[in-house]
Amino acid sequence: MTTLAQEGMTDAQEADAHAILGLLTVCYPGHPWSVRVGGGVVFIRHLEFGSQWGMNLRVTEVDHDAAVLKRKVIMLAGEWLERAGLKRGRYDDEPIEHVEGVPEKWQPPEYRETKQVPNIVITTGNFTPLRVESRPQVLDELEKDGN
Repeated sequence: MTTLAQEGMTDAQEADAHAILGLLTVCYPGHPWSVRVGGGVVFIRHLEFGSQWGMNLRVTEVDHDAAVLKRKVIMLAGEWLERAGLKRGRYDDEPIEHVEGVPEKWQPPEYRETKQVPNIVITTGNFTPLRVESRPQVLDELEKDGN
């Protein structure tokens, strides 16, 4: 069973959230969507992604035309799916491994744990070892401060 969520501060915003959620379930069936309408913003997020990241849409951009609202919502949700590496269309319970544009600390733990750090290999014998003494500028500043 797909989890869906909607939220609005007023009855009208709740109705808007319900309508947007209905549109998302038709365009991208099976996806666990959440829609919040309030404070002049429509916030759409995919519940499979464990953090509070999603897509924002200002109500002032779309309140003049229902067709514009529909087009923008479909585009934003589709962009989210692409950033998450999911296909547009019916959800097949594929896990989200990484979402493009979301900071590293908010990525799924499985992705952070498997991310490889490239090894730096020095192929020649001509290299400068790491500095172990403080630079002269730092020493001068320390002396000025009295440390």
